[in-house]
Order: sequence, then structure tokens, then C-alpha cells
Amino acid sequence: MEAFLFPHKTIENSGSGMMDFDQIHRELAKPGVNLSLLHHEYEILCHTQGRVPYFYRSFLRHYKNYADKYKVTMRLHRKSGELLEVDWAGMTSHIKDRDTGELIKAYVFVATLPCSQLSYAEATLSMDLQMWISAHCRALAYFGGVPQIVVPET
Repeated sequence: MEAFLFPHKTIENSGSGMMDFDQIHRELAKPGVNLSLLHHEYEILCHTQGRVPYFYRSFLRHYKNYADKYKVTMRLHRKSGELLEVDWAGMTSHIKDRDTGELIKAYVFVATLPCSQLSYAEATLSMDLQMWISAHCRALAYFGGVPQIVVPET
């Protein structure tokens, strides 16, 4: 019962390095951050403190147990093809020019039908209005139709 109500106590008493679940959760919200990177940082911190870090698999299990308690979900009932979610992906990418070898900044446009999770993605050279509209046109052609609602991510 104590392990269920106070999981951090079980981790504390194991002799392994403590994990700051709140910080891990905050860091995951940042672009480019993933659990593998956070585990690596956790290992370094443990070694500097003279503690034994958890292996990656245990680290994931403990974080999942923490996150499951605070997970808030709301099921939205949608009909297939009713909704299309669109946005520019978070981080910029690069396209390599075949002739010069130069790296050119690219922005990734993504459109997803949430019911089926069918997605369309394309790299563009800008995020201006003309590129936004033309990327939508190519996505709709890819899906073979037009949804009732298009929702841009905010």
C-alpha cells in the first residue's frame, strides 16, 4: 500500500538516484527533448552525486507510473473525415542542395486526420501564406477529399 501511495519513497529507499518527476515532465514539453536525453542527463547527475542510476527501462517504468496518475484525457467523438488538423512541425529541418551541398532551412507542414491517424507531411522553404495554402491543397489532394472542419494548431 505504501509503495502505491508513495512511490518516491520506494525509489528513495532503493539506494538508486532519485528522479525529479516534475522536472522530467516539464522538460518533455520542450521541443527536441525526449526521455532518452533526460535519462542520459539523469545518469550524469547520479554519477556526480555518487548514486547508482536506474537503467533506461526502469527509468521509463517509474516515469510512466508517475505520468499515468496525472494523465488527463477527454475522449472526443468525431466522424471519419470530419476533421483535419494542420500545423507547421515544431523544429525546422534542413534540405541538402544536391549540387552545392549547402544546407537550406526547411519547414515541415503536417496535416492529420485524427480518427485514422492518416498523415501528410511536406518540407517547404518558407512559412508564408502562399506556401501555407499550397501545402493545404497538396494535403487535400493526397487525402482525396475535403473535411468539414480544418483545425490549425494554436
